Parts: sequence; C-alpha cells; structure tokens
Amino acid sequence: MTGPGFGQTSLFPPEPAPDPLLCWLWLADVMGPGSIHAGRVLDTFGDAQKAWEARYTENFLIAAGLAAARRAKTLDAEKYHELIMWCDDLGIRILPYDDPDYPLAFSRIPDMPLVLYCTGDPLWLNEPGAVGMVGSRRPTEYGLQAAADLGSGLAKNGAIIVSGLADGLDSAGHRAAVKENCPTIGVLGVPIDRTYPASNRELRKKIEQKGCVISEYPPESGPVGPNGFLQRNRLIAALSSALVVVEAQEKSGTMSTVNHAERYGKPVFVVPGSIYSPNSAGTNALLREGRAKAVCKPGDLSGVLGLRGAAAPAAVRSAPDPMSETERRVLACIGPKAKGVEELGAASGLPTGLLLGTLMKLELAGRVTCLPGKRYILR
Repeated sequence: MTGPGFGQTSLFPPEPAPDPLLCWLWLADVMGPGSIHAGRVLDTFGDAQKAWEARYTENFLIAAGLAAARRAKTLDAEKYHELIMWCDDLGIRILPYDDPDYPLAFSRIPDMPLVLYCTGDPLWLNEPGAVGMVGSRRPTEYGLQAAADLGSGLAKNGAIIVSGLADGLDSAGHRAAVKENCPTIGVLGVPIDRTYPASNRELRKKIEQKGCVISEYPPESGPVGPNGFLQRNRLIAALSSALVVVEAQEKSGTMSTVNHAERYGKPVFVVPGSIYSPNSAGTNALLREGRAKAVCKPGDLSGVLGLRGAAAPAAVRSAPDPMSETERRVLACIGPKAKGVEELGAASGLPTGLLLGTLMKLELAGRVTCLPGKRYILR
C-alpha cells in the first residue's frame, strides 16, 4: 500500500538533479542518523542523485520507509548550500558516501552514515589496524592504568586507537596514542562543531594534529540527546577491526558498543578485572559467557589486527598516502569472508593482471591478507 502522493510520478515533471553533494546532504537528512534503511536505499538507487530523482515514487517509499519518504517530499536539496558554506568556514570536511576518504568499513554495515563530517586528516579513516578502546566514564585507577598501557603499546606497534572522546577510559585511550605521537580517531555523539565534554577541547586539538575527529551530525544542528551517543557507538564498532573493553558495568553504554561489534562480526576483547569491582562486572560477564577473550598485553591483539610492529619511531610516522580509485574498488569487494581472485575479478570488473597488481599493493600496505589458495581477506 502506498501513502498519499506516492507512485504518481506524472504529477511531477522531470527536473535537473541538484549537485551530488547537495543530494547526499539531502538524503542523509531524509534518512536520519543510524537508519536501518540506509543500505537498502543505496542498494536500490545506487547514489543520492538517483534517490532524489525517485523521491516521489513507490520504489523510494519501499526502500526508505514511510517516515523518510514523507520527509523526502518536504526537504529541498538546494537549502544545503548554506551548510556547505558553514563547513568550509569552520574547516570541516564533508565526506559523503561516495567520497574517496569515506571509510570503507562503514560501507559494509546496513545502518551506515550517508554523510560524515570530519576535522583533522580523514586519510586515517581507511588505514588498517584500527582498534576500538572503550570503557567506563568513571574508571578505577586500575582501569586507567590498563588503558594507558594497552593504548600506548598498541599505538607504538601500528594500531590506530578509535574511541568516543568521552570522559574516563575513552579519553585515556586517546591520550595514550597522543602521548606516543601516534594517530587516533575520535567519534563524536554530538554535532561536529562541539566537543563533549568541553574539558576535552585541548585533547581534541591534539587528536586533529595526528588523526581526526568525525561525527554524523552537522555543525549548527540542535541538541542530539542521549541517543546520539548510542548511535555513535555503532560507528566505533564498525570502524574497528577489534574492540577492547577496559572496564564496564553490566548495564552501561559501553555494552551497547559490544552489541554492535557482535552484530558486525568484530572480535571483542576485555581486560579481566576484580570480582569485587562493579566496574568489572560487565567485562567479567563477557568472559564468563564466552562473548569475549581476555587481553592482558598489547601483543594479545597483534595477530588479530595484523600489526607489523613499530618499524619506525612513532614520532616520524607520516600521514598515509591516499588510495587510488582502483584500490578502493578492490577493497570494496573484499569483505570479512575470504574471496578468491576469480570472484574478486567478477565483482570488481578489473582485468586479472591489474587486479593481481592491485592486490599485491594492498597486501604490502597491510590492508589485506593473502590466505592459502590465493584467497584475500581484510586485515
């Protein structure tokens, strides 16, 4: 059954589509943060311009859902010119789904953000070896020390610490990477032009010098509320190759990040804690239920993350080189399950010689692992 005004394309004469970026901003607003239909809309229409052109059709209603389809009829794509100018004035990079620096990791989840906002260097978003580090906002001294030691050791050995720039253990993970002059990625649950808590503004500036901060909420937008932090947790899980929980109570926001990691098939590790500490009740429960493995030192994660060790002093680690369009095309075809050369060739449309050369570059760059039988998997 269609809603009023849908399926009546003849009532709306064809008109030129707005610029692609305007369409992406429009579509992100139409769908809203964390929409479970975002992937379905892209599968149906391919990009934002085609979705805009189909906004009055029954196909759009089926793909986007009734609430989003109603918003699509009322939002004007041209109004987002002002948002683009705001971002330019504030030094904020807009990363729509089709931008070369958009994280490929997000393209593999059904509730991906259609547009991201970024400060700092977005090239780090597609580097291998990202590890999420989360935990209590009111940690014990034990938790703070564990986060500092693990974060420092992982960062020095090539991992990129991903966390939420929140109080407590999130900040401890970021600070450990910053102290080693290593890249780290902050994922906000508030608009990109705000820092919560405000006390982390100086930490954020340091992160942006050797890493980046991202949000799916544009600048100058209204209060997001608690739901913004819960939505943020899915992005931490999706961006990370593995999730480390340092301390967490049984009922906490941290456990929502664990749930997202499990939903996306990401391995979960926890720091074992005292049986007498409420802050370790959640992490110990994950161990007891077999949902996570214990991590006691950075080396426990080296194999999972495919870390090659600190081949050069952290202080001289430079920003990564941008990927070529061919490399992005091949990476987009490789998921969490290993695929052979023939399958990747069919999916990417590349000739065998070019595909093999690209796979070798990706392997040398540490982005993929070649398994026996010439089967490739994301590292």
